[in-house]
Amino acid sequence: MPQPEHNPGTDTETMTSSLKYLVFRPILLGLAGLSLCLAAPALALETFDFESPYLVQSGQQVWDFSLIEDGGQYHVFYHTIPQQAANPAYADTIWHATSPDLRHWNMQGAALTVGPDWYDSVAMWAPDVVYDEASGRWAMLYTGVTTGMVQRPCLAWSDDLNTWTKSLANPVFEPDSLTYHWAPTQAWSSFRDPFVYHDGAQWNMLSTAGLRLGGYPGYRRGIVHRATSADLVNWVDAGVFYEHDGSSGKTRDLESVQYLVRDGWHHLFFVEQNLDIDNHPTNHMVATDPSGWTMANTTVVDAGWAPEIRRFDAGADADIFARLAKDQDPRDGSWFVTVKFDSIRFENGGQTPVVIVGDGLADDWPVRLGASGMAAPAFGENAELRGDVALGIEGHGWFSSLENYGGPLAGLGAPGAELGTAATGRLESRAFTVSGGHLRLLLGGGYYPETCYIALLDDFTGVELARTSPTSPTRMSEQFWDLGPWLGQTVRLAIVDNEEGPNGWIAVDGIEERLGGLAGVGENTPRGVPIDGLEVWPNPFNPRTVIRFEMARAGAYRVDVFDLAGRRVWRSAPGVMSSGGEVRVAWDGRDQNGRALASGAFLGRVMVDEVAVGQVRLMLLK
Repeated sequence: MPQPEHNPGTDTETMTSSLKYLVFRPILLGLAGLSLCLAAPALALETFDFESPYLVQSGQQVWDFSLIEDGGQYHVFYHTIPQQAANPAYADTIWHATSPDLRHWNMQGAALTVGPDWYDSVAMWAPDVVYDEASGRWAMLYTGVTTGMVQRPCLAWSDDLNTWTKSLANPVFEPDSLTYHWAPTQAWSSFRDPFVYHDGAQWNMLSTAGLRLGGYPGYRRGIVHRATSADLVNWVDAGVFYEHDGSSGKTRDLESVQYLVRDGWHHLFFVEQNLDIDNHPTNHMVATDPSGWTMANTTVVDAGWAPEIRRFDAGADADIFARLAKDQDPRDGSWFVTVKFDSIRFENGGQTPVVIVGDGLADDWPVRLGASGMAAPAFGENAELRGDVALGIEGHGWFSSLENYGGPLAGLGAPGAELGTAATGRLESRAFTVSGGHLRLLLGGGYYPETCYIALLDDFTGVELARTSPTSPTRMSEQFWDLGPWLGQTVRLAIVDNEEGPNGWIAVDGIEERLGGLAGVGENTPRGVPIDGLEVWPNPFNPRTVIRFEMARAGAYRVDVFDLAGRRVWRSAPGVMSSGGEVRVAWDGRDQNGRALASGAFLGRVMVDEVAVGQVRLMLLK
């Protein structure tokens, strides 16, 4: 049997991912007096959030998908149905979403929609995206569905992963109705879920299909079908890749197949279609050759289904393991379906796949204590699922010492579940050096200033520098914390719930350190003037350096220099630009009183119209 090889769209032997590559590491800012007004747009430095590795589309079930990586960005193409829909048969759109880390997603919109031609006039399912070196384009093989749920492989092309054009050759493969349990007039004619790979000589496409036995109409046997092509357009029937050999249920389809080879072991991942739509686990067979596969040796890898196993970095020690994960909305019994991303490692010399569920909070929140700390993060508007008011979270992950649901397949609680106010706990963030003017966050919960709060701690001594408490258990409010007093200081955040009384809980989301003080918060546009090209030369320096930047328009400016303890040591004379242009500010390494400073690192902050618009690190060496 052909062995898949690496290509940018369908990795097998060399496709890798470890969750150490899936960490979102933005930046933070300052704290002190709080304001409850809306913030003007601001540049985030450090960010501490609680997003976990899911792809969620609001109000939609996310179904069969394709995961690729291009230029350091992940792309997922998938089909959807409304959350309240009973089954995924009538999906009419293939969507496109991108992410730098499989946690934070940008919805790019529809990649393809049904019609107007006959071959996908009813539905379109299960895209698989690969890169074709020969043409220099991306290709998407997908299932086109016509009247009667007749299924055929179809093709679309893209130069940039954003704009897709359906092939004029569609459908690109049509099965023989005498060989396969498929016919244009036969209801639910299975030929779907293409998985495409290149074996070094040609393209291969594996599809969910049925073999026709005993003449026509005969009876059905579930198979994985294989077709081959030199150009992704013209496909040749290569026969049965695997035939269901189970002792019962041989008519069942083997859906969403993934074929790959690890250290000489041939793996087939699939979902065995059955009548129980609530139980479609990812199954797995392995042998030294595909001819040795047998359903008698099938194992269950994970409770999720429609798997994608991808390795994009040959140096990683595990693959990305993505699969569909769903839970039931307790309000109406409908399903919400998402894609969950973890890792999978092949142990026992490449023979045994082992799923590794990542700790999505470990990097930003290494300390988690108590029941509420261990139940973090909360997933979605969980309060809504039990009939309470939505708190107004951002994204799908957040922290609440009340909630007890970590998302589908998370193993934390259940939809709508809560810990209760008796649960207590504490989270502490990683350390960071304050370099911005203020901290923005969403905060909710009961008002217990002594027992429910978020605090800023000195990282070295653990001394509490400042704290604030929530004021509303019905809605998270946006708050701002002045960080100016601790500029250059290494600190960490602590979220604390030591309260068991009524509304004795705290909720936090959207923590961002931002440039600028609080003077501009609440205006529709930022105060201050944008700058470009901020640089220092020479740096390191002795005894003189020049801070240079470009102002976009007229404004008053100055430069402040701080030591790493946050103390201001020097301030330039104020200047005014009557129009935009270059500004040069010289500093001779002396303090405000003209005394020469010792060697060391300093922070230079550019102020325009009394708003911090940029910072640079200065190194004085003597």
